Amino acid sequence: MDTIVFKESGDFSDIAHYFHFMELLLIAIVKLEKLKIDPKNIKTISIPHWPHESWKGKEQPHNEWIIKKVFPNAIVNHVDDPNGLLVDRGNYPSGKINKTWRTFIRDFNPYYWHNLVRLDLPINKKPVVTYINRQGAARRRLSDSTHQKIVNLLKDHPDIVFHDVAMEKYSFEEQVRLVQSTDLLIGVHGNGLTHAAFMKPHGNVIEIFVPGITFHWDYYTTSKMMCHEYTCIFNGSPTLPYMFTLGNAVCQQDDIPVEIIIGTIEQIKQEKS
Repeated sequence: MDTIVFKESGDFSDIAHYFHFMELLLIAIVKLEKLKIDPKNIKTISIPHWPHESWKGKEQPHNEWIIKKVFPNAIVNHVDDPNGLLVDRGNYPSGKINKTWRTFIRDFNPYYWHNLVRLDLPINKKPVVTYINRQGAARRRLSDSTHQKIVNLLKDHPDIVFHDVAMEKYSFEEQVRLVQSTDLLIGVHGNGLTHAAFMKPHGNVIEIFVPGITFHWDYYTTSKMMCHEYTCIFNGSPTLPYMFTLGNAVCQQDDIPVEIIIGTIEQIKQEKS
């Protein structure tokens, strides 16, 4: 078998979206490892339901970069191959943890995946903290006070390397380089936290929800697949994700206790010492 077929036959089709492409891709990685098929031996990636160039990604060709990195000998076409390895979002009911890959989390090997996408980067002895800055975005941005609280806390912290980054200003490979050196990733609920999939396994992710949205499982499941420690900040407090299977609470405010960030940094320092 040398072909993978990516489909979205369910009620949602948006393979150009970074997160939703990764949902399909990481399921394919689990299936390939179980079949003992080396991704380098994949010759064709078929996306039959998405016949135009926009499959490569929104704003940036992130999906194209990932395919070239993981499947270096494959070409992309839009022909449905009945003999290919099928990964179809329509085949995986979402359940309470409403993400396609939820039933694949325990079979996912984050080290195998990380070796496929690893870049040659130096190791920093200090904790590297990356804050995904969305203050220039039209939506899902922090209040100015919470944003400044995070930046003021971290910008002059003597024991860390701090990156305050607007990801859209970097090429996708530069973004991957940033997150592969990152020990703690902080950001609001949004597509940028998909980068947690490119961090080294056993990292740390803090996701902050902003007013007006309900909890979504996207980056909890991404973090869990990568064996990261995940902290959800909802209504200004750390909240256990399983609480959200009980209802659809709407976030009202976006503050964050600085103790959560400081405590995580201290933990990382201990792990690095």
